[in-house]
Amino acid sequence: MKYNKLFVYGLASVSAVGLSSCEDAYNIRQAGEKNNANEVYNTIVDFERGLNGVYELISTEKTIEFTAIFTDEVAIGVNNGGQGLGDGQYQFQLTSGSDAAASIWQSNYIMINFANRLMAQRDRVKANIDAKYADYTEEDTVKWGEYQSELQRLNDVMAQLYAIRAFGHFQLLSWFSTDPSNPDALGVMKLDFFPEFNDYSTFLPRVKNSEIYTLIDSDLEKATTFFADGAGTTDVTRVSPNFITALKARMALYRKDYTTAASLSQSLIGNYSSALQKTADAYSQIVTDASANESIFRLARVLGDFQIGSYWASARSSLAGSPFFEVSRSLYDAFKETPSDIRAAGENLIDASSVVSDNPDGEADYVNSDILVINRYPGNSAQGDPLLNDIKVFSMGEMYLIRAEALANLGQLNGVSNSNVNKTTVQDVMRSLRRARFAQASYANRAYTDITDALSDIQDERRKELAFAGHRYLDIKRLGPVTGKSVDRYYRDCQPYSACDLSATSYKFTLPIPNTEITANPSIRGQQNPNY
Repeated sequence: MKYNKLFVYGLASVSAVGLSSCEDAYNIRQAGEKNNANEVYNTIVDFERGLNGVYELISTEKTIEFTAIFTDEVAIGVNNGGQGLGDGQYQFQLTSGSDAAASIWQSNYIMINFANRLMAQRDRVKANIDAKYADYTEEDTVKWGEYQSELQRLNDVMAQLYAIRAFGHFQLLSWFSTDPSNPDALGVMKLDFFPEFNDYSTFLPRVKNSEIYTLIDSDLEKATTFFADGAGTTDVTRVSPNFITALKARMALYRKDYTTAASLSQSLIGNYSSALQKTADAYSQIVTDASANESIFRLARVLGDFQIGSYWASARSSLAGSPFFEVSRSLYDAFKETPSDIRAAGENLIDASSVVSDNPDGEADYVNSDILVINRYPGNSAQGDPLLNDIKVFSMGEMYLIRAEALANLGQLNGVSNSNVNKTTVQDVMRSLRRARFAQASYANRAYTDITDALSDIQDERRKELAFAGHRYLDIKRLGPVTGKSVDRYYRDCQPYSACDLSATSYKFTLPIPNTEITANPSIRGQQNPNY
């Protein structure tokens, strides 16, 4: 019996097939079945359909759920039936057997694996396109135009595939490396090829962050080159040059390359100078997917796709919808400090059916007297599904905060410019963001005493701006050791579960390599993260 290599490289399966497979059990071919990629990808249409399949594998939902429960975005809800408690996630229990670690690891490697498979067919499809138009020259303007169009479409697919592979590797590095800013720290497995089904010759170990970054940088350079002959798409549900810039900006911030992070985020702020919404109604259009404003990249979700709202409630985002998680009181109060904040106004944070106590400290029955129903994923009315929403991956709000954090670390703290676009200090960037979010034409400038003071304010603002978007866990990991701020739960939410405190320096702010991978892959067994 041999390990099935498709399950190794991050694909360790928890299905009935199991972690290993006897060759006579899997080496079966049905009549009419196409196992060889050469039989599937022949034309540009085939290639584009393959790309659509890769898009279906991009997922950040699990990072959103895990972050919300493990940190301080949710509280145990009035209709909770063990969610977040049975697996210990709310109580900060995290082991190599945790579902979140396995899901984030496997989903990204599955996506990378399929992207690699499709990229391996590029030359074959290109040769078929060349053969198709071999009898035509530039004098035949119609056919020559069709030929050039198919070549551009081929390049566009390759650009997107390289960018998606880069995104997958960066996701993995962010969650599984103890220190993404340290080039010598242990990263993840570098998967830059498609493993053949019957090839058992090698197993991949984890490599240094520097090696992963070299691959990511190369992939993004290739993606940019393939996009160079065309403008790329303006569809925010597809990878575009703006996606590449946003990914580079986030990655530069995590790598502590603050000059690059500041520059790249500013380039997007300049492109979207009027993107920040300034009314509660306009912001509501973003929450409900009625508008793509502020989105740089979002994952389109249609009927039949996973319902992200099902992480919080059984039926819908209302009191009658059986909510088993609620908005944490501490997060709600963070918005309450600024009552005009459009991000929490109306139903942009909690549903109208919520029961909101004016004095939660004094409630005899706190559980039933303060029910803050999560409405950040209220369903898309156009889709007709009360639990289905698009997933916002890169937003303009994040770019403002990336620039602010980068400028803070560069020591550019105070001062307000007259420019409507180019903000050169933390004070200026935060002022612009808050003027929009507080729906105020003017906003009192906050002066920062030092870098730590600025980073503390930025961490607080990231908590609100990026709530329920999967950032809080990594933000505490990156910023908490500097600011001294970690998980912030309201005592009546957390005391019943003995789960109120977790140090920002805890090893638990790096995910463990999942048992499924360690079991299937002998090259990684001695490379578990510390303390797991």
